[in-house]
Amino acid sequence: MTVRTSGSTAREGEERKAPPRTRRVVGLHIGVLLLFVSVPLAEQLAPVPSHRPSAPMPAHQSSRPPSTEPAVVARVNGASIGAGDLEAALNTVIPLSSYHQNVKPEKLQDLRKQALDGLIDEELRYQDAVRLDVRVPPMEVEQALDRARKAYRDPEAFERARRASGATLAQLRASILRALMIQKAYGEVVTSRCLITEADAAAYYRENTGRFVVPEQVRVSLITIGVDPSARRPAWDRARQKADSVARRIAAGASFDALAREFSTDASKLKGGDLGFVHRGQLIEEFERALKGLGPGKVTPVIQTIYGFHLLRLIEVRPAAQKSLADMRATIVRDLTQTRCSQASADWSKRLRAAARVEIVESRVAGGKFAG
Repeated sequence: MTVRTSGSTAREGEERKAPPRTRRVVGLHIGVLLLFVSVPLAEQLAPVPSHRPSAPMPAHQSSRPPSTEPAVVARVNGASIGAGDLEAALNTVIPLSSYHQNVKPEKLQDLRKQALDGLIDEELRYQDAVRLDVRVPPMEVEQALDRARKAYRDPEAFERARRASGATLAQLRASILRALMIQKAYGEVVTSRCLITEADAAAYYRENTGRFVVPEQVRVSLITIGVDPSARRPAWDRARQKADSVARRIAAGASFDALAREFSTDASKLKGGDLGFVHRGQLIEEFERALKGLGPGKVTPVIQTIYGFHLLRLIEVRPAAQKSLADMRATIVRDLTQTRCSQASADWSKRLRAAARVEIVESRVAGGKFAG
């Protein structure tokens, strides 16, 4: 359930007590933080950062009024999300160098909503990890911290970045612990539902055999006598005469490859005009029509397009082929796993949202309101 309030007025009714919330790391770049954990966790948290800007924005660029109290933009089961968290999350999708100046107001508002939604989901997942009594051995936290250090040129560079961010090592460890707890909860709630068996892959292949057909392919060579589309009639006439002359020489037995290297204005001239294999239907319409019914080794008549005049030689045809289950098994397992995990992740967030009390403190959110 999502409610909106104005300013920091008291909430109506009794809220469930939120689990303790570790502070996000201040100032360190999100890319470094994602080194702490696996790729799936990076995907589930993006674009939520675990840092704040290393320094406050200048007053004329700040999106919220100065205050001696930390500004709160939302509460999730009583746990506060600060304006600094939102600013940091927003800066993961808007380059810090732009200071939001190059983003249209309506787009900026949409990005703010996305950033806040991400922070809310992150908080809900952390709270669920606490509810599940997820435990992270201290050694795993230290190993993740060591990976973060190694992402820098040397230990001194890491320490400079940490000090500039304002984060203590204790705060950094707390942020890593939080991220690892979410990762383990993700594995328990989501990844456990993503297993794809050999039977799943085989069934999908049988039901979708048409999706695993390699279309017919053709290998062609090209000669282009290019013309500027805006050129006057005489330039087009001269190009046509040159194309006709090249066509006559090919018909008389001259090498297509040699003439392509000598006369073609297309980049493929360096390979004797060879375009390699392409699927039927990938070439422009004029070329597809000219190649239809053409046998290997044959050359088309001169073709005119908006780019000039062309000759095509069909070198080889590869018929359509059915890929085997053995060829496609790894791809099927990967794609089905991704689909199943995405659905399980969305279901997790939906379930947590439905059971939560999310309060949007609208007047503290720069730029307007967020939809619940």
